Amino acid sequence: MTIKVKAAPGIQVPQEDNPRRYIGPDEAVPVARSAYYLRQVSVGDLLIVPDDETATAAKKGKATEAVTGDSEEVNRGKS
Repeated sequence: MTIKVKAAPGIQVPQEDNPRRYIGPDEAVPVARSAYYLRQVSVGDLLIVPDDETATAAKKGKATEAVTGDSEEVNRGKS
């Protein structure tokens, strides 16, 4: 599964597969949803950019899980 990300303003984040190439704040880049990129998102260095389909569905209130990515943790701790 892939996600589109871009760097936070003023930050450049090295790509996971090539640390000499950077993700910048100007352009959204599709990347694999890996632990490396999710960690960069949680720290705040990368921002998830919703694609057009997700953004349109989110406006209708149907894709809030896809935008926030919290669907995996909804049932955590419940037995």
